[in-house]
Amino acid sequence: TMLTDGAAVEDVLLGPGGAAPALAPGTVIADMSTIGPDAAGRVRRRLPEGVAFVDAPVSGSVPQAEAGELVILAGGTEADVARCAGALEALGRVRHVGPPGAGAALKLVLNGVLVANFAVLGEALAVADRLGVDTGLALDALSALSPQAGRLKESTPDETPRFTLGLAAKDLRLALNEARTAEDHTGGAHAGGVLSAVQARVDAALAAGLAGRDLTALAEHTRSRTGRTSPMRVKIGNPPTVPAPPNTAYYHTLYVSGQIALGEDGEIDAPGDIARQSEVIFSLLERILAAHGAGFEDVVNIRSFLTDLDLRREYGAVRARYFTGEPPTSTT
Repeated sequence: TMLTDGAAVEDVLLGPGGAAPALAPGTVIADMSTIGPDAAGRVRRRLPEGVAFVDAPVSGSVPQAEAGELVILAGGTEADVARCAGALEALGRVRHVGPPGAGAALKLVLNGVLVANFAVLGEALAVADRLGVDTGLALDALSALSPQAGRLKESTPDETPRFTLGLAAKDLRLALNEARTAEDHTGGAHAGGVLSAVQARVDAALAAGLAGRDLTALAEHTRSRTGRTSPMRVKIGNPPTVPAPPNTAYYHTLYVSGQIALGEDGEIDAPGDIARQSEVIFSLLERILAAHGAGFEDVVNIRSFLTDLDLRREYGAVRARYFTGEPPTSTT
């Protein structure tokens, strides 16, 4: 199996008419999807007696698959991986990376770095723009540091996506969620500050309608948002499509209110963790602004409510990652 997410894998194997009940003892399922170790564990535990499971996600994309040059990151017992190796080697090199779940975990680590690379390259190209450095020259030089720079140089907007931004966003969110779950179990502090910032960039690109584009589109979107040097785009006046206010001192403005740290499930994200909650809120704000063709550089006023002002330093550190230019007026 190589499917979109954990729910799809569970449905195909264990849902109505699923494949697993028909498998004979001694069968090995090799799942090559990017679903994370938790989902891989759920599937493994529900399989019929005697049916084994190897998590075997891949490093590489369409060109590597066509050339038989994928790297297969196999997690499982030595015996189960060995039984799959002959079939998997038709696609590339099999690397046994550890016990069950190890392949699924390593793939999230790799994809986190992959997505972050394109976001960072977008910011680097924005710096190049400001300094007058030619884009092609910058990408040539950056290729020595990052293979993704070479990929960016050869990509075109109309090419068939190798790895869509929508799937990359799913993998990045999965990596962050699995890391937070592991930290909760061990009692550690929440990590992922840089990747959380990258997720905000990805969310803004999704809000701009780029989910179906190749992951390389993230770099150009980040570049365009980071590299804007024009002043704030707030235009004092009123659109001709609505009646003018009775007093010329009144103007129409986009006002975003009531943002709290709600996760995708509608529940409060990380109660008691001000840094994580701030990241969630600013990510939501970025998506709302992007939906209206705006960004944080367009904000002229922000009001924040903290339950404890002793938390303002942690809140401020997150906020500073989003307001990178001229700051707005502020009340906290």
